[in-house]
Amino acid sequence: MEGKAIIAAMARRGLRVVRTRRGARVVQGGTVLSEVLAAPGPTHTLFDVLAAAVSALSPGPRVALLGFAAGGIVAPLRAMGFPHDLEAVDLSLEGELLFRMLSRGWAGAVSLAHADAADWLRTRRRAYHLIVEDLFLEEGPGMAKPRASLTTLPALIRRRLVPGGVAVINTLPVPGLSWREVLRPLSVAFSEAHVVRLDEYENRILVAGDDLGGAHGVSRRLRSTLRAIRSRQAERISVDAFRRG
Repeated sequence: MEGKAIIAAMARRGLRVVRTRRGARVVQGGTVLSEVLAAPGPTHTLFDVLAAAVSALSPGPRVALLGFAAGGIVAPLRAMGFPHDLEAVDLSLEGELLFRMLSRGWAGAVSLAHADAADWLRTRRRAYHLIVEDLFLEEGPGMAKPRASLTTLPALIRRRLVPGGVAVINTLPVPGLSWREVLRPLSVAFSEAHVVRLDEYENRILVAGDDLGGAHGVSRRLRSTLRAIRSRQAERISVDAFRRG
C-alpha cells in the first residue's frame, strides 16, 4: 500500500498523519500517539524516555510492548543500540503500515499481534526481561488508561517477567484518583519502584522491579542513554522513588 493510501486508511479510523522533516506524526484528537522516524534517532519526545528505559534497564533481550500505535519507541531504541527482537500487541493495527513503510530498512525484527493485551499476556509461553505498558484509549477530547491497566494487568505483567525483570508503565492522571492511588496498584508486585516525570508532559512513567539500584541509579542510566543519542529529554526528566505508604 502506498503512502497516500495508508494515510487515507488511517484517516478513516480517526487518525491524522502529519508528515515531518524526519518522518511522520500520528495524532488522535489532540494527542500524539506516535512519532515515526524514517531512520534511527531521537524523537525528542516521551518515546525517547520509554526507549531509554528499555535500553538502560532491561536485564536481558526479551522485551514485550503492550501498545504499539505506529511504533514511536523503535527509532530511538535502535539508535541506542538495542538490537533485539521486539514483540508487540495492540487492538489497533492502523499505524503498523505507516511504521513498516518508514522503517522497514532498519527497524529489525518487530512482530505485532492484533489482540487484547491481557489475553495476549495470558497466552505467552515465554517470560520477558522487560515489559512496556503503553496502553491508552480515546476518552472525550483526550486519551485515558484502560481500566485493566489499574486492575488485571499489573499482576499479569509481573507473572510474565523473569526473576529480576522490569516493568515500564506509561500513565496519565485518572479523574478522582491521586497519583499515589494510580501508581500504587502498578507497583505493589515489585520491591522497588520509581516515577519518571517529564517537564513537557502530564504523563508519568513508573519503572518497577526488584533490583533497580535506587532512584539515583535509574536517573543516571536513563540520562546517559538519552544523551548518547542527543535526545533533548535527557535534561527534561526527573526520577523519584515511589513510596507506597
